[in-house]
Amino acid sequence: MTLAVFITASLFTGVIASTISGENLSVFDFPEYPPPLTPPPNQTIADSVARLPPNEIARDPALANLKIHFDTGKFGPPVELVHAYLDFWPTGVAVSSDGRIFTSFPRGNETFTLAEANTATTEVPFPDQETNTPPAFVNTSNPGFSVATDKFILVQSVVVDGKDRVWALDVGRPRVNGSTLLAQSPGGPKLVGFHLNGTRFATITFPASVVAADSSLNDVRFDLRGDGFAYLPDSSPQRPGVVVVNLKTGQSWRHLDNHPSVTVQVDLLSFHNGVPTYVHPPISPFAVTAFNRFAVDGVALSPDGEYFYFAPLSARRLFRIPTSFLKVQPSAINPNAIILANQAVQDLGDVGSHLNGLESDDQGFIYLTAPEHNAINRFNPNTGLIEPFVRNPFIQWPDTLAVASIKSEGNFLYFTCNQLWLSPDYQNGTDLRTKPYAMFRVPIEGGKANQV
Repeated sequence: MTLAVFITASLFTGVIASTISGENLSVFDFPEYPPPLTPPPNQTIADSVARLPPNEIARDPALANLKIHFDTGKFGPPVELVHAYLDFWPTGVAVSSDGRIFTSFPRGNETFTLAEANTATTEVPFPDQETNTPPAFVNTSNPGFSVATDKFILVQSVVVDGKDRVWALDVGRPRVNGSTLLAQSPGGPKLVGFHLNGTRFATITFPASVVAADSSLNDVRFDLRGDGFAYLPDSSPQRPGVVVVNLKTGQSWRHLDNHPSVTVQVDLLSFHNGVPTYVHPPISPFAVTAFNRFAVDGVALSPDGEYFYFAPLSARRLFRIPTSFLKVQPSAINPNAIILANQAVQDLGDVGSHLNGLESDDQGFIYLTAPEHNAINRFNPNTGLIEPFVRNPFIQWPDTLAVASIKSEGNFLYFTCNQLWLSPDYQNGTDLRTKPYAMFRVPIEGGKANQV
């Protein structure tokens, strides 16, 4: 007998006993629910009541003063606008310990792709314009491919590591005609490290066996302990996986290729501002599809560097894997490395929205963008629960997250909002976004997880 059946049976037993004892009770005289216990936390943090405006009320005056339950659209700490993008649309954000803000732009004809905010509404190329100016974008000797160059082609992500150094992830694939990514040539995709003064200290490229022509490196996280490792998701729906880099040797390898945890949900129907979103591509065959363009995308490291968290953008599930499996390079010496890594993936369940960016703090929380809810939630590894963190109607497609511990101000979670679902790639070539794009921050209790 289940608990519900047991409770119901007990209640009716009490009613029957009262009737037999001669009490005059109505057939409805029994409790509808058992005695209330402590309710779950946070269930009403976005709820309120209010009178409806006159034009939304029927003519009966009895309805005029009633207060009706509604969704405020907000909860969590105050959202502070820290930067407005008047020109280019942003993806990445990174913040140094002295409060310098770095950002990246997916490049079409933008004159720079990695920048530093120099005022609240302007940016300048970082480290300089020359580094942001490749000799060409199209490989004239191999049409359809980009070029190999030490200059930036398309910086998708920028990260400030635990030593306060700036890393730029260059996808090596420029956007042509708005939506088509050229194939990359080896030497185009690269991971480039800079000191805060703009001096380059590292350039790591990838062999074609690790980053293929149609790969799409999307983000990066750094563990600077020991030799140091970097973890990069390959979001290409054709070959999704995770690229691992040994920062000491520069060697790289792949794990989780086409594993279910890194692939798209082919029939994902996402909702933004309450509206279902399908992809209406402006290129042949102009076929409307589900929102299934992006494989593994958002990534984060636990503060001790022991777990790598990841999620496909075109899905609503969160995963993690012990980094000890990813650090093993598949080879004749380690012939079972791929199988063991695949078996080590942990499915942490549905998170209620498709995810874009992830980030961790030094308390162990994993922050999760929730574009379908204009929100950022967080995963608590100690309880296994998704917790509400911040929600606001101005959070229009939160893209990239960055935790910063700023010496003079405290701890903040920064994030870019770029209205991605309204861009021409998804709206049949029409740009429905509204400038400016935005960067916000919210205060948090935890600090930056440095993994050093």
